[in-house]
Amino acid sequence: MEGSSKIKVFAAIGVIAGPFLAYNGYQEQERLARLEKEGVTVGGFIEGGEWRKSRRSSSYKLDVSFTPKNGTPTRQTFDVKSQFFSAHASDTAVTDPVVKVRYLPSSVQESAVIEGGSTDTTFNYSFGIGAFVVGLLTLGIMSFFKG
Repeated sequence: MEGSSKIKVFAAIGVIAGPFLAYNGYQEQERLARLEKEGVTVGGFIEGGEWRKSRRSSSYKLDVSFTPKNGTPTRQTFDVKSQFFSAHASDTAVTDPVVKVRYLPSSVQESAVIEGGSTDTTFNYSFGIGAFVVGLLTLGIMSFFKG
C-alpha cells in the first residue's frame, strides 16, 4: 500500500471513529457531572486487586466492597490509575484498604467510582472531535490536490 493510500485509510478511520469517541467522552462527562451534583459518598474497603502489564500498557483494578445507603452490600471491580493503585496496594498485598466510593442512588453499579482513583475517559470527547476534524481536512485536502 502506498503512502497516500495509508493516509487516506487513517483519515477515514478518524472520520468514522471520531464521532463515536466524542459521544463516549461526552456521555462520561455528563455522568461525572451528575455524580458530582447528585452522587452519594460512602466508605469502601479494598478486598483485592490486580495489576496486568502488556507490551503497550498496564491496567490496574481494585475489588472494593461498599454498602450504599439504604442498600445491600456490594462488591465491584474498578479500573484505577496507577498512582492510586500504588498508594493502596503493592504487588502482593493491600497496604491501605480504605477508599471513598461515590455513586448515584438510582444506578449504583453503573455509576460508582472511587473518588480520586477511577480512570477517566472524558478525554475521548476532545480526541474524537480532533480525529474527526483532522480526518475530514486530510481527505478534503487530498481530494483537492488530486483533482
